[in-house]
Amino acid sequence: MKTKKQIPKALRRPSGALELASDAYLITILGIFPLFPGFQGYGNITFAKYAFFLAATGLWLAALAVLRLRDRRAPEPPDSVGWVALALLGVTAASWLCSPWRAKSLLGAGRYDGLVSAALYLLICFCLARHTRPKRRHAAALAAGLGLCCALGVIQLLGGNPLGLFPKGVGYYDTGLLYSGAYLGTIGNTNILDAALALAIPLCAALWITEGNPLWLPPLLPMGFVVLRAGGGGIKAALLGAGLLGLPLLLTERGRVRRALRLLALGCGVAALSFALQTDYPGRRLRLGFSLAGLPLGLLLAAALLLALSLIPWPKREPTPRTRRRCFALLSALLLLGGLTALWFWPGKQGTLWELRQILHGAGEEGFGSSRIRIWRDCLALVPGRWLLGGGPGTLALRLNIHFSRVAPETGALLESYVDNAHNLYLGELVNCGVLGLLGTLALFALALRRGLRRDGLFPAFALALIGGLIHALFGLGLCLSEPLFWSILGLCAAKAKEEPV
Repeated sequence: MKTKKQIPKALRRPSGALELASDAYLITILGIFPLFPGFQGYGNITFAKYAFFLAATGLWLAALAVLRLRDRRAPEPPDSVGWVALALLGVTAASWLCSPWRAKSLLGAGRYDGLVSAALYLLICFCLARHTRPKRRHAAALAAGLGLCCALGVIQLLGGNPLGLFPKGVGYYDTGLLYSGAYLGTIGNTNILDAALALAIPLCAALWITEGNPLWLPPLLPMGFVVLRAGGGGIKAALLGAGLLGLPLLLTERGRVRRALRLLALGCGVAALSFALQTDYPGRRLRLGFSLAGLPLGLLLAAALLLALSLIPWPKREPTPRTRRRCFALLSALLLLGGLTALWFWPGKQGTLWELRQILHGAGEEGFGSSRIRIWRDCLALVPGRWLLGGGPGTLALRLNIHFSRVAPETGALLESYVDNAHNLYLGELVNCGVLGLLGTLALFALALRRGLRRDGLFPAFALALIGGLIHALFGLGLCLSEPLFWSILGLCAAKAKEEPV
């Protein structure tokens, strides 16, 4: 069999060009796409982002086709991930063909979540897995894009309105007063921003722990601040889950344990700064204050303690990676068990933790989780009618009839909102594409994650980012403002290349 050096240069060039084109696409989607603010602020940001996504993905897929034609060679057969992706694409197309709402299902009756988007997501995963592999430049693009996005979000949290994304005279703190929802950064809805951060934060944290390059830390500062000040319960659950699973996955060396302690110290410092910042909005006038008393001071002391633990001399005896992995797996299990026990006896009477405690006791109410319980129940009620192939991609908005309205007492404004999303990616797939669609989606996620976890180099860091995205998908919207990032990470985790990533 010929080696790579024996293959004529003319035959090697197209393969390199395919990888180069894929890398250029990834830098565009991971780094530039999150920062693209559109041209009309938050009022039309979804369409602007969707147009950007269609243009970038269409040009990339066309470039791959042209390079394949120039190659004049039949493409290699798909692997297991490729076959599952193609099968899921077939199921999605069949769901669309069988849908009574076929015309609206093409682009989606909700927010551009129809057949076109679903097909492009699967093609992204399929093509990236074949033509490239995880690289530091991909992670750097995501870190820079989300870091700058959250830096802008920090300015908005301090009362600013850079880029004029909010209408004149309106800001972040007018949520619930003048408009429904909450918007921040250059992505839009904070739930969608959380979905992107569920990928970026674990990726940067994992790369800092495994490599020790301090350049991975600066993006975490604004991202962590935004999560603490404006993040929902979904992003916090995603980061907690990724952190617990990352303990046995990443902490296999003494140096990594030290860096993990320093990362925790940094997190405590950011949390102290976040809680020390005090905001008040009387009469729609923002008042800012700052106090380190109480909890912020305790967090600063915890940061100092963690930093000291990372610097003190440790015993010279080094456990084997396998022993260390088992110890941290046990620690993760104990932390999870301890957290559930504390939640079971939580004494509070309101808030997210109280709602979780009530759910553990079997007393969940429809209004819990920003009314997610009600939304999920109504979505499940739609499944039996079209259980095999669902109603068609992006048709949930046509079948769900949930409307919320209230009058803000501070302004007298009537705030209305309509539910056009399951607020759970898996449940949304079940309603839209049926049992076959959900099983195919779960199989694709499992195969890609398994491949990422079993590789060396940069694969574990990208796999941890995927874990964060999969957990947040339990509460996320799954829209085109963040899904291209998720499917790009999925494709990189599923990459066929076995050589050491660069």
